[in-house]
Parts: sequence; structure tokens; C-alpha cells
Amino acid sequence: MPSYKYITSCAFMAGALLFASTVLAEPYRSFHQGVRPLGMGGAFTAIADDQNAINYNPAGLSRTEGFGLGILNPMVEFSEDSADLYKDFDDIDQDNTSEVSELLKKYVGDTNHIKVAGDVYAGFRFRDVGVMVAGVGRGYADMVIRNPTYPELHLVSDIDYGGQVGVGYALPMVPGLSLGVGVKALNRTSIDEVYTAMDIADNDFGDTLEDDEKDGSDASMDLGMIWSRDIQGLTQVNLGLAAINIKEMDFGEARDQKSQVNVGVALAQTFSGFTLTEALDYHDLTDNLTGDGSTEKKMHLGAELEFPILLALRAGLSQGYYTAGATVNFKVLRFDVATYGEEVGVHAGQKEDRRYAAQLSLGWSW
Repeated sequence: MPSYKYITSCAFMAGALLFASTVLAEPYRSFHQGVRPLGMGGAFTAIADDQNAINYNPAGLSRTEGFGLGILNPMVEFSEDSADLYKDFDDIDQDNTSEVSELLKKYVGDTNHIKVAGDVYAGFRFRDVGVMVAGVGRGYADMVIRNPTYPELHLVSDIDYGGQVGVGYALPMVPGLSLGVGVKALNRTSIDEVYTAMDIADNDFGDTLEDDEKDGSDASMDLGMIWSRDIQGLTQVNLGLAAINIKEMDFGEARDQKSQVNVGVALAQTFSGFTLTEALDYHDLTDNLTGDGSTEKKMHLGAELEFPILLALRAGLSQGYYTAGATVNFKVLRFDVATYGEEVGVHAGQKEDRRYAAQLSLGWSW
């Protein structure tokens, strides 16, 4: 199933890929989702206190540690059945139309996803101001196989590279209020095509994929706000609002990146060196990411328990499906893992694509 020819070539060329949607609906196409937020259900708008803030809510950059540097951050994300699909593809004669067709029939109706990212960043916070600069290098791919009689592969792929900068400012005249702004400039290469078994088995399929690539570039802005208040002896309350991609990113012939507005609330308690955080987000207030109008798909609920040293555990609900995650942090070296369910149907609970994500980070923070 030579979509993996494409996957392999993309991995060598750009380090990323993608596979795509169902006939009725497609996954929400948020700009970038970090492993830590994924583990806690994607509810991060009112938290945003680490390097993920530049993508979720730039106001949170005013709440990060004093200095942070990420020099190596490889991230991999894949669907539950992706490994089996790759193994089966590797076992067949990839130039034989009949064998490719039989393999496609085996996976009709399944959705597969893969993402590879390698962003780097540097940031600091001085008094009330936090600043972060990041280099973007990521790609993802979604794929669905349909039509059991004459199977065909719908492949959707985006590969992005470029840069981001974000600034967060804690207003001294309004205690607890932080505002933030981020700017990003990206180049994107996309594919959104349907291929038959004959197309895939063709010796020139690699050339076909290159011919189907669409390129474009654009810049956009993110805006954010977080307001915090301590309720003595009980909890800290955070309210967050983030407008991502204001304006919509128009990549010309490549796939556009829609704007989205997210809101969230988070509670945090500290006891005996432990920190417990609970969060609730509602994403895409303006219904830009998809046209299905499903309220349940926009709900994100999560919790995180941070231990005094080394370990943090997470759990949550995203689009009606459970999420879980963990971090082992040795300061210079950190390992994050998460699993979550992505809704690829029209409404929550219709069709889950179970995904797994892992990231190894080498850097410093103090």
C-alpha cells in the first residue's frame, strides 16, 4: 500500500506526514497539539505554563519558568492500527496491483494517522514579561480507505516549517491578568487526493505524489488572556481565552489553516509538595474547524497530578473519549507520553481513532 512510499519519502525529506478523513467528516485540524496537553484531554487554554503556551495561549508565556531551551524535541504520534498496516504493506509486492488491492480491502473503513515533529525553542521570563522563539518543523498525515469493491485511498498530508515568536505580559496594574500575542510565519506543502490500487502499484507513484503536492506560505497572529485568582486555603482559579490564527492562514494552493477561539477554566491546589490541576476547555467557539456543529466534539476535560520530583500523571476526556499521559522529567532530559481518542465521525461517540504520542526532549529550564 504505497501511501507508505509517500510516508517514507516524507520522513526522509521533511520528517512528517499524514493520512486523512472520512467521507462525512474529518478530524478537527488544530494547528499543533503538545503531548502534555493531549494527556489531559486537550484542556490547556487556562493553564499554558510551559513551552506549549506558544501554541495554546501566548498569555501563559508570562507564567513560565525563568529560562527554557529545547534543542532536541522529536515527537511521534500514530494511530492504533498504523503499525499493523505498515507491516502488512511491507510484506506484499508493492508493485502488484492485485496484492495492493487486497491489502486496501483489509483496511476499508479504518482511519490511520501519523505525525512527526521536531520543533526547537528558546524562551525566558523576566519579571512580568515572558518571551519565546521557536523553529517549526512538523508534518502529519491522515488516511482513510473506502469502497470495498474497488478500494481507494484518500490521502491528506500537510508538512509545515517556519518560525514562531510569542510574548506574554502580566499586567502589574491588574493583579492576576496576563495578556499575550504570538506571530508565526510558515511554509506548507499539502496533498489531498484519492488513489486507486493501480495508482499505488505504479512504478511512477512517487512522481505522482510529487506532482500532486501543493505549496504555499502565510503568516498569522495568536492572541491570548489568562486571569488568575487565589482563594486562600482552597485553590487557584484560572480563566483563559485564546484566539488562534487571527487571521486564517491562507496557503494558496496548499490547505488553509482555519482560525479558532478557545476558552477554558482551571483549578490548581498544592499540598505536601504535590500539585493537582483540573481543567475544562471548550474549543472552536466560532465553528471554523469543521462544519458538523457537534458540541460534544469541542469539550475537553483533564487533570494533572505533579509529584514533588520527576513524575507527573494525567487523565481526561476529549471529544467523549478517555485520555491519559505521563512525564518523567530529569530536567535536562524529559520523556512525555499520551494516548487520546480523535473523533473522525460527525458527532462524538460515532467513530474513534485511538492515537498514541511520545516525545523525548533535551534541553534546560530554570
